[in-house]
Amino acid sequence: MSKLPACYGKVAVAGFCWGGAQTFRFASNNKEIKAAFVFYGTGPEKADDVSRINAPVYGFYGGNDARVNATIPKSTEMMKKAGKTYDPVTYADAGHGFMRAGEAPDANEANKKARDEAWQRLKEALKKI
Repeated sequence: MSKLPACYGKVAVAGFCWGGAQTFRFASNNKEIKAAFVFYGTGPEKADDVSRINAPVYGFYGGNDARVNATIPKSTEMMKKAGKTYDPVTYADAGHGFMRAGEAPDANEANKKARDEAWQRLKEALKKI
């Protein structure tokens, strides 16, 4: 991937919902990526999968997403135990899918705010890789 003509030699991966979980999985199976951006996705279930992650993982979660958010403590614990970088941020009152919902003309304030803050955070993190 990093050798494609349109690439400058560094690859990051991002995914949303199921794709967020797949982003975590991809990070555990690809040593070449420089960062993983998990948007409202669940983390690995096994410590062995976490142990293979080499890139920092940035988590983006909506405060009103109980199913996914219930998995954050386990991901945090396993990543910390393995000495891996995991930086989850939960955006207050935002729902699952706030990146898309937050740009809708009738978006609620929590989703708009979460989308704007997450977009800024993503761009800042990408500058660091």
